[in-house]
Amino acid sequence: MNGHHVERPARARDLLAGKGYDTRDTVLACYGGAGFTEDLRAEAAGNGGLRLIGLDALYGTG
Repeated sequence: MNGHHVERPARARDLLAGKGYDTRDTVLACYGGAGFTEDLRAEAAGNGGLRLIGLDALYGTG
């Protein structure tokens, strides 16, 4: 997964905020079985509103 996969849910969150919904505590989550690019990992590390969940987190193998 890469940053492109985050764009669509981020856009949905922004559209909801534009309609008056409170999205301040929204957390975007990406579930990926094939892993995440280094760019996406770096973005998630500096962004509390983005979580990356891999197979190890899902199945407790990591």
